[in-house]
Amino acid sequence: MPYAILRFQKRKAGGVAACERHNERKKEAYKSNPDIDMERSKYNYHLIAPPKYTYKKEINRMVAEAGCKVRKDSVMMVETLITASPEFMNQLPPEEQKDYFQTALDFISKRVGKQNILSAVVHMDEKTPHMHLCFVPITFDNKLSAKSILGNQKSLSEWQTAYHERMSARWNQLERGQSSMETRRKHIPTWLYKLGGRLDKQYEEIVSALSNINAFNAGKKRDKALELIAAWLPDVEKFSKEIGKQQTYINSLKERIGQESNYAGRMRNEKYEQELKVQKANQKIFELQRTNEQMGRLLSKIPPEVLEELQRTGKTRPKER
Repeated sequence: MPYAILRFQKRKAGGVAACERHNERKKEAYKSNPDIDMERSKYNYHLIAPPKYTYKKEINRMVAEAGCKVRKDSVMMVETLITASPEFMNQLPPEEQKDYFQTALDFISKRVGKQNILSAVVHMDEKTPHMHLCFVPITFDNKLSAKSILGNQKSLSEWQTAYHERMSARWNQLERGQSSMETRRKHIPTWLYKLGGRLDKQYEEIVSALSNINAFNAGKKRDKALELIAAWLPDVEKFSKEIGKQQTYINSLKERIGQESNYAGRMRNEKYEQELKVQKANQKIFELQRTNEQMGRLLSKIPPEVLEELQRTGKTRPKER
């Protein structure tokens, strides 16, 4: 079933210019995004024209006019990605595609205020048509607060539900999608990422130790190898056990990202600081699984006599804390 897609990305001051260059096609080349066909960029169009000068200048003007207080870490702009599953979007006639984006624009405008929208541009030069809608998060009582507009996970879920209801009223085959902010990493404990990173760093050292341990060198080499593997084994066991618990979530995330691969990447351009954080968060989930598989292969290479030696001496027992 196709999904109605609505995704948000918060932009601080430092990320605004790069976002504008991408959305308004102000770069000469897009090496980081090979899906962009510059010969088709002439078919891109705006539902709301961009500001006369730059996003940043217009944001500063709007914030000053509203009298908003601004902190160094304030979210100055929210970028919204609007689209649907590729198979749905690409089968719509051009005029109906435009109706889809206009319907979404009307939905967003009522919630954030049309006066706060900087630009709404439809990209037709990538695999799946999609719209980038950028707005300044100025509330109706003139506060600069993306949190007040987007809210917490519960509020984001309500956004998704309301958006789906609006879009499916006309296109009833659409299913409800999920925001990256709604789903990102919420089921993966932080300690698991840290443990995975530590195991990755230990990998080469363990491989090197194993290359010398078969001969069971006397002295320091043997003792060092045993020490490394003894410290490594309990962490591997703990890591593997937790990955098993998280497997259902990892599989569901793989399926969702696979469905969104044609357009989600547009919101994660490598030069966007905030987008990199989202990209790395998703990548690290799959890196955990890769690390687990790698550790399993390495474990199978440890000679049985080494494991027996460790068990005999009790060196695999984790230290009491």
